Amino acid sequence: MRLSLVIPCYNESGNIPLLVARLRQTLAERDDVEVLLVDNGSTDGSAAVFQRELAGDTLLRLVWVPVNQGYGHGILKGLEAATGDVLAWTHADMQTDPKDVLTAFDLYKSHGGGGVFVKGKRQNRRLLETFFTFGMQVIASAALGVVLDDVNAQPKLFDRRFYVDHVAGQAPQDFSLDLYVLYRARQSGMRIIEVPVIFADRLHGEAKGGGSWKTRIKLIRRTFAYIFQLRDSLRRGAP
Repeated sequence: MRLSLVIPCYNESGNIPLLVARLRQTLAERDDVEVLLVDNGSTDGSAAVFQRELAGDTLLRLVWVPVNQGYGHGILKGLEAATGDVLAWTHADMQTDPKDVLTAFDLYKSHGGGGVFVKGKRQNRRLLETFFTFGMQVIASAALGVVLDDVNAQPKLFDRRFYVDHVAGQAPQDFSLDLYVLYRARQSGMRIIEVPVIFADRLHGEAKGGGSWKTRIKLIRRTFAYIFQLRDSLRRGAP
């Protein structure tokens, strides 16, 4: 059983060296994991940083997206290029440790693999952030008729069959991707297992989905719009 880990990177030039170093350290004794770093249309010089950091590297693969078309688009392009039996993604900002993905993978295997969906559960977050996350999950759960908890927590990990049946060619290409896959996992009856992850402060750059309050509010509004769009499609009988 082999894991493909996708990490989308958009304007993360300051974090890329830290991420690459941590990945090499974490994967030093693993031969069952491939990592696909997606340069998701970065405009901050990330291409040159990747070229320098990945020179001669056989452990980490680079997937290049020429123009940014959304957070989800970058992840989906990475999943398209993945070769593993099990697929996962996490973020490049180092707010969650890449090692959490290996914990999720080992937990997945210990529960028998197929039919299991593993996700992160963020710890030690600020009270206000926790409040907004709880409010959004209550609204999403009520609107969609399934229990959705800490929707945007990383990592997300599942088998290739789930990807083929529910993600490829169907998933949204923006920040709604996390909501979509968790909803599909619940709807299809998968067993969802949570891994506690420490949520650290970002060292470099700005969070793409929740840096300033202006950005947070924009993301919240888009997420709410997608929740009700998805609910309405279900009422029309769409998959």
